[in-house]
Amino acid sequence: MVLSSDPQWSLTLLNGWRLTRDGRRQKVAHRQQRLITALALLGERPRTFLSGLLWPDSSDAQAAVGLRVSIWHINHELPGLLDADGNTDVSVALSREVMVDIIALERELDAPASKLSDSYPKWERLRTAELLPGWYEDWILVEQERFRALRTAALDSIASYHLSQGNTEETKAASKLAIALEPFRESSYRLLIQAHLATGDLVSALETYRSFAADLRQEFGVGPSPSLAKLIDGAVGNSGRQMDFDSLPLSQMLPSLRPVTAKSEAPGVNLGWVLATQKL
Repeated sequence: MVLSSDPQWSLTLLNGWRLTRDGRRQKVAHRQQRLITALALLGERPRTFLSGLLWPDSSDAQAAVGLRVSIWHINHELPGLLDADGNTDVSVALSREVMVDIIALERELDAPASKLSDSYPKWERLRTAELLPGWYEDWILVEQERFRALRTAALDSIASYHLSQGNTEETKAASKLAIALEPFRESSYRLLIQAHLATGDLVSALETYRSFAADLRQEFGVGPSPSLAKLIDGAVGNSGRQMDFDSLPLSQMLPSLRPVTAKSEAPGVNLGWVLATQKL
């Protein structure tokens, strides 16, 4: 058996920054951490791109020097981590041998929802796996939001798959984790409401709808989409039950519809219509 002499690099970006070589944690200055992180998240990039990204408030010449110094330190202190030298390479990349935790997780999420649906600890990891908490540079914030959207979409897919299989408890669990990530994501609330309705729990469906509508109105001054209101209205009609909710008849709790105006449209909430209601 031939053992490889190449160092085994592992980079952790989820819930904190850590670099290990052959299982041993490496001490890395923050300036070098930023460069390593950019290459891990964005892949191979030209030097001019990296210098502008990492030193946006410096002149081109100063930024180029900053990048060159960072590459020099990494090559001397962490040999084999970068695919670049200090002066001549046009672009810079991490070695292909570097294992990056967020990249591995994103590859897992490329699998069909049916492959992701059998492990609650994995779902919980999607809720808690924050990308570099405490890092606030603009390019990091963009990546944090992208990763959050990816995690939420994966949880929605898991919930939808379980709903299609009649697994309502699993649907509720996955959709609640998605709501914890994105409190105003209507698709997640819809899945949770559908899971309640699938078990005949109309009261819980109504309570979930009312809570979501109240939060939307308080935060953005708008309500859920007409299609979600119709889902609830249809469920009540099909039940053949006359229900009161907070001492109001259901007919008063469910809103009427009117077109949304440009002033009332909330950023990030795809509505198209506002639900006009006195109660919510």
